[in-house]
Amino acid sequence: MPRKPFPPRLERDRKRPSEGNWYIYWTEGGRSREHSTGTGDRDQAELYFAEWKLRRFRPERAVEPHEFYVADAISHYLAKRLDDVTDPERLANAARPIIRFFDGYSVGDINDVLIKEYCQKRRNSRADKGLKDGTLRRELSLLSTAIRRAEEDQLITRKIAVRLPPKPEGRIRFLTCDEAIRLIQASRSIDASPENGVPTETKTEHLTLFLRIGLLTGQRKEAILSLRWSDIDFHSNIIYWNPVGRRRTKKERPSSRLPARLRKYLLRRRRRFPEDEFVVTHRGKSLQNIKRAFRTAVVEAGLETEGDSKVVPHTLRHTCATWLMQKGAPKWDACGFLGMTLETLEKNYGHHHPDHQRGAADAI
Repeated sequence: MPRKPFPPRLERDRKRPSEGNWYIYWTEGGRSREHSTGTGDRDQAELYFAEWKLRRFRPERAVEPHEFYVADAISHYLAKRLDDVTDPERLANAARPIIRFFDGYSVGDINDVLIKEYCQKRRNSRADKGLKDGTLRRELSLLSTAIRRAEEDQLITRKIAVRLPPKPEGRIRFLTCDEAIRLIQASRSIDASPENGVPTETKTEHLTLFLRIGLLTGQRKEAILSLRWSDIDFHSNIIYWNPVGRRRTKKERPSSRLPARLRKYLLRRRRRFPEDEFVVTHRGKSLQNIKRAFRTAVVEAGLETEGDSKVVPHTLRHTCATWLMQKGAPKWDACGFLGMTLETLEKNYGHHHPDHQRGAADAI
């Protein structure tokens, strides 16, 4: 009698359940089948499993939402987007908890009750203690976008609405001048002596450079870390954050004027390390992330690392925008410099401008 068929499922290696890789097990044609994901990490295995199912069981026509698994919608979206996004790790991190929770659920199963249950489970998880609504919004936005993409690509006949948590409101964290100075000083707390008279890079010199660029240009972390020396025109004093050949995204990267204070610092850096291709490097190599070094400097500076007042790399962008408003910079100039819409600037930073509501206040 042939074996009863069962759909593919993810399990630890049955021969080495305590330490082996994760395997995909299923029955087909009355025979047991197995396929290794090649990893012992559960999160990576979940992503591999979802992509594997999509490749193997892609429907020939659009099906009803209750016939299409959430994991398949997510994996289809990731397959389309991971090679294009500027931060694939961030996208994958948002997908993992979605795939884990909605394992076995179809797109048609999604409703407000299930979304609420997902949010509660994420908030109550010991590993995710202190999870913010902004993180939940990002994860559920990915789910919503993946479902919409599945409909657009004719995998499902219609999309299902995903209700997102309310957008968090509150004061945007920015650095005061004193805090910025403390942070830069903390980034230079570890030093090294020249070797044989040749200038060497300190362990955290790349972080000091990153901080200066972030504070004085207000650009995002990804833009700063991917900046090449060829993108800077020292003759015209222009930085081309979005050079020819780079794929354009929703997050604008403008060409901005090179501040005089930053220009002097960059020229010194260029003279010291003329062979470097990228501006922010450590021992000649470009960086994909700077999170660990940044957090160390934040701790050294006595600034917050948790809660609503925590200081993260994006705080530098908030700081630059706030300082521009505090100094009375024309709003259109600030928008062009930062690559930010006037609506966003006025909503988040406009109240710092000396002219903000002045007419109303003077009229009272």
